[in-house]
Amino acid sequence: MHREGQHLPHEELREKNIRLVIENALDSFLENGIEKTKVADVARRSGLTERSVFRYFETKADLVLAASLLYWNRILALIDRMSHENSDGGTTGLEDAANVLVCYSMLYHLDPKGMRFTLDAELTLQAAGRLHEIKNQPPEPFETSRGPMAKAIRKGLADGSISPEVDVKEIYYNSYDAILGIMQRLSIGGSPSARELDYDSRMLHLSEMFVKALSGK
Repeated sequence: MHREGQHLPHEELREKNIRLVIENALDSFLENGIEKTKVADVARRSGLTERSVFRYFETKADLVLAASLLYWNRILALIDRMSHENSDGGTTGLEDAANVLVCYSMLYHLDPKGMRFTLDAELTLQAAGRLHEIKNQPPEPFETSRGPMAKAIRKGLADGSISPEVDVKEIYYNSYDAILGIMQRLSIGGSPSARELDYDSRMLHLSEMFVKALSGK
């Protein structure tokens, strides 16, 4: 019995296997956590030997990095899609920014395990000295970002809804860092704010603060 992909050209098969391993690694990390997931588990899930996986990824940290990049690619695409679905097409850049922040803050409800994964991945990669390699995790560098928040800010500067007098870069970074930080903290539980404050109300208030700052009012 032949395995699927056995007759593919070597390089094509290699790329197919790498994608398969990354996808299965991410699924395993989300389900069981990074610490409890062994490379052997990912290999079995992918229908490969552990040795084969280590040919593609020299260390577990390499696998965590690849899974993180895949996760954030999916999340950015999701936020972009959600923000477009909630827009009528005639919105200003400031309104788009408000919409993006609300959609971003919904990730805690949509994917709490994902928020925990992002925190664990940061800690794992920080220990390996490789945290800086998650190039697509919000906030991406503002000048080169193609993410939805950066696009909304540029649109707002062009249409006049966002003030050119404010430090948009600082607000961009602070908004993403603040919202992600809260979602990550809540994902591990035990925060007094999680028990005392309503999450949706808190995030709406936080988003409104950043939108007001962008407007310069």
